[in-house]
Amino acid sequence: MNIKLITVAAALAAAAVAVATPGMANAAPAHPHSAPAHKVVHAKPVAHAKPVAHGRPADPLAGVRRGAGHAMDADTAKVQRIAAAAAATSTVVNSADKASLAAAESADLAALTADRAAIAAATTRQGIVAARQAGTRTASGAQLQVDLVVAADRTQIAAASLSAEAAAVTAAAAALPTGTDLSAVSTHLDDLATQISTAVTDATTAATAALAVPAAPSLTQLRVVQKAARQDLAAAHEAIDAAAQDIAAAQDALTVLQTPPTSTPAPTTTP
Repeated sequence: MNIKLITVAAALAAAAVAVATPGMANAAPAHPHSAPAHKVVHAKPVAHAKPVAHGRPADPLAGVRRGAGHAMDADTAKVQRIAAAAAATSTVVNSADKASLAAAESADLAALTADRAAIAAATTRQGIVAARQAGTRTASGAQLQVDLVVAADRTQIAAASLSAEAAAVTAAAAALPTGTDLSAVSTHLDDLATQISTAVTDATTAATAALAVPAAPSLTQLRVVQKAARQDLAAAHEAIDAAAQDIAAAQDALTVLQTPPTSTPAPTTTP
C-alpha cells in the first residue's frame, strides 16, 4: 500500500516537471559530433567585360589592290626613266621638243598619282583593274612620245646635214667659169631640196602628233598616233635616202665640171 503511493507520487512529480518545462520534453539531444553551421557568403555580382572594339573590317580586295599598287610603282619608275633618257639625248632632241617632253612628263606623273588614288578608293575589282590599266597606258604613251620625238629629231638632223652639203656644192658650182653648164648639178640639187622639205615636214608631223598624246590616253588613241606617226617617219626616211642619193650625184657632176678636159695631142704627120 505504501509502495503504490510512493510510485504514484513520483509519477505526479515527473509530470509536474514536464509541464513546467514544455520545450524540454520534445528537444532532441545534441549530437556530440555536429559541425557548426556555416555562414553563407553571397558572391559579388559578376562585372561583365566591356564589348571589344573591333577594328576596320578586312579589305576583301587587299590582294588586288596591293598588286595594282606594285604595278603603279613600276609605271611611275618607267616614266621617270624615259624622261631621264630623253634628257640625256641633248644632242638629238631640240630645245623646243625637250621642253615639250618635260611638260608631258609632269602631266604623266600627275595622271599616275590620280590613278593611284583611284586604286585606293575603288570598291570593286573592276575599278582597281581599270585604274591600273590607265596607269599602264600612261606609261606606254610616255614611251611612244619619246620614241617618236627622238626619231623625228634625228631625221631633222640628217636633213640639216644634207642641206649643208648641198650649200657647199652650190657654192663650188658658182665658182666655176662663167658659161659652164651646171644643169647636171642643179637637177640633183633641186630634187634634193624637195626631198629635204618632205622629210622635215613628215618628221615634224610625227613629233607633233606624239607630243599631243594626252597623259591619260585611251588604247585607241595610242594605236592611232603610233600608226600615223610611224608612217610619217617612214616617208621622212625615204625622203632622206633620196636626198642622200641626190647629193652624191650632184657632187659627182661637180667633180666632172671641175676636172679640166684632157687635151688630145695633134696627130703626127709623116712626110
